[in-house]
Amino acid sequence: MSDLNLVQTRGGEDLDRWPGRERRTPLRADRHYLMLQSLAAALRTEIDRSLGDRHGLRVLDIGCGVKPYYPMLAGRAAEYRGLDAAWGPGVDDIGVVEKLPYEDRSFDVVLCTQVLEHVVDPAQAVGEIARVLTGDGVALVSTHGVFLYHPDPVDFWRWTHAGLEQLFRTSADWAEIRVLSNGEAVACMAYIACQYLDELGGRLGSERVRRGMLRSVNVVAERLDRRLPPRARDGAPGSLSMNYLVSARRPPG
Repeated sequence: MSDLNLVQTRGGEDLDRWPGRERRTPLRADRHYLMLQSLAAALRTEIDRSLGDRHGLRVLDIGCGVKPYYPMLAGRAAEYRGLDAAWGPGVDDIGVVEKLPYEDRSFDVVLCTQVLEHVVDPAQAVGEIARVLTGDGVALVSTHGVFLYHPDPVDFWRWTHAGLEQLFRTSADWAEIRVLSNGEAVACMAYIACQYLDELGGRLGSERVRRGMLRSVNVVAERLDRRLPPRARDGAPGSLSMNYLVSARRPPG
């Protein structure tokens, strides 16, 4: 079994070299930088806020791939299990989020990043996540707000702040639901532009030009996004977000 499978936390792990570093600390020349950087920062903040000093946790990573966010939870996890639709170096179990192959109340934390837009029945998926969580268990679920159509293999949904809150509220019983924007309007528009600039740079045949264009747009957008627009931000009328992180806690007991 690979070291990535069914990870048991161990002392001395070199977490900086753990696979998927490009998702935890993306380069500014990455066309996905604005989304990945914002999501990683939000995950770190919400892990600390929602889990406090809790340790010895059972963690499920849905759509795990190589478990890129394992280093963020390694110090808290007694067990870190990965589920995906196809086998890979970090996958422990094969399955889909709409029908999780686990018993009720099996996990203290469920992490599900960039999967919800690809599932046929999002309400059933959220209900399944809630089912396998313990009392006071925490779900961290991210998904797109505004993004290009990307059928890999399917791409069904886009969300608003209110839509995600409604989805979670009507799909299961939660003690707390927080919907956090991963980037505001400037970052959102720049993120879309970067997808096309990346393609343009590839057609020009210059890696230096491609990376330079992406880096310049990402740096400027990141700075402006903190201030503009001043009123239409995070759920207000006129706001726009490329991505969201939902942090939801199950009722105690």
